[in-house]
Amino acid sequence: MAGELELEITPQGTLAEKIRSGGKGIPAFWTATGANTLMQEGGFPIKFKKGTSDVEIYSEAKEARVFNGRTHILEKTIFGDVAIIKAKRADKFGNL
Repeated sequence: MAGELELEITPQGTLAEKIRSGGKGIPAFWTATGANTLMQEGGFPIKFKKGTSDVEIYSEAKEARVFNGRTHILEKTIFGDVAIIKAKRADKFGNL
């Protein structure tokens, strides 16, 4: 509320898919999760103006389409800059 952070609401499974698809080079994907809600319509407060309760940034509406009778929204992928990997062994080529 102090206007120092931006907050974007994302369901846990959608977040996992955003990260996974980013690793595969997929720029966006369709999901039924969040369809027909404020996530689709936009207008959710993301950031407040510093020191006030006035909204500085609202979420944008997401593109929606119907597949097999169900509404889906387009979610953009997250492309990570780093990854944390755990492995027991590595070869000289870096394969884990």
